[in-house]
Amino acid sequence: MIDFHAHFLPEMDDGSASVSESIQMLKLSYNMGIDTIISTSHYYSNYENIESFLSRRDAKLQKLKHSLESINDIPQIVMGAEVAFFSGMSDVRELRKLCIGNTKYMLLEMPFCEWSSLTMKELIRLINNRGIIPIIAHIERYFPHLHKNLNVKELLSLGVVLQTNAEALINASQKRSILKLLAAGKIHLLGSDCHNMTERRPNLNSAIKIIQKEIGISCVNRIDLTGRKILADDVT
Repeated sequence: MIDFHAHFLPEMDDGSASVSESIQMLKLSYNMGIDTIISTSHYYSNYENIESFLSRRDAKLQKLKHSLESINDIPQIVMGAEVAFFSGMSDVRELRKLCIGNTKYMLLEMPFCEWSSLTMKELIRLINNRGIIPIIAHIERYFPHLHKNLNVKELLSLGVVLQTNAEALINASQKRSILKLLAAGKIHLLGSDCHNMTERRPNLNSAIKIIQKEIGISCVNRIDLTGRKILADDVT
């Protein structure tokens, strides 16, 4: 299984605080059956430019890799970012550099408020003008706002990909809604959104067990296949 949302790079954002903690997070993920993990450190356009972010990200990755040279029981690491939505982002040519691996897919954190028509137009421009397919991060966090001006069906009609956090399945208050969307194939990817080894540990195995019990192994397999097609940049 692939973890599409994780903050394990050491000292990069509000995630892992050290190389030691990063290694613990990676080992725990591997022991849960995660063979591939996407590094999605936060990117905020009002904090730094893309080149600065990439330079900083590469330095943290090299620091981590140096300590991983003799360690085999960790998932394959694929680089990406969790990009906070900002106005005019579809005009930024360098934005493609924040996509996952060498794909056209980018994890996008949307505003935690009602989305305006301009917000939706920005998503459309990302796809049509920039050739970037947004993976909407932790879709469950926007449920309080989605009903005001659009629903999940309308969002999917734009051609975006939806990701949910494991916590949404573990949390009883959202479990039913998420399972319903997963069963209908309207949520495509899973992520732990892990940040540390304390209150936000890797937990994707718990979500997988719930999906398998409530929906069936076919749903787990579909999510896994979708993720692997995305990494291969093929969702035909």
